[in-house]
Amino acid sequence: MTEDPDRWCWPHSSAMNGAEIATLSVRLRRFTDKGLTCNDGETLADKLVVRDRDQDDRRVCLECKHFAGHGAGSWRCGNWQAAGVAIRSRDSQLPADLVMQLQRCDGFTAHPTSTPQGTEDDHDRH
Repeated sequence: MTEDPDRWCWPHSSAMNGAEIATLSVRLRRFTDKGLTCNDGETLADKLVVRDRDQDDRRVCLECKHFAGHGAGSWRCGNWQAAGVAIRSRDSQLPADLVMQLQRCDGFTAHPTSTPQGTEDDHDRH
């Protein structure tokens, strides 16, 4: 008999389940690839676990496919007009505080690694 390795995890406790851990790992890799330190990336990825559990529809810029750059000072929005962050392309740089702030953005398009992992059954079960 195979036991469910997630049986004592969310939503039965605050412990992350396998799908949440997998999503956190993918996000952490993306965040550090975009210039966050490992500690800052992990803090943000943990924050997004809570956001996902609460079914909060806000996003961070790092989850957007239009987000570009590799470190604070080089971050910019590739969909700056729809996002309303600039009036000219050359002004589309993003401050670090905005990049990591949960927000609703008219220019947001999910990056493939920003969505929760797992099957539909996993999400329905939790």
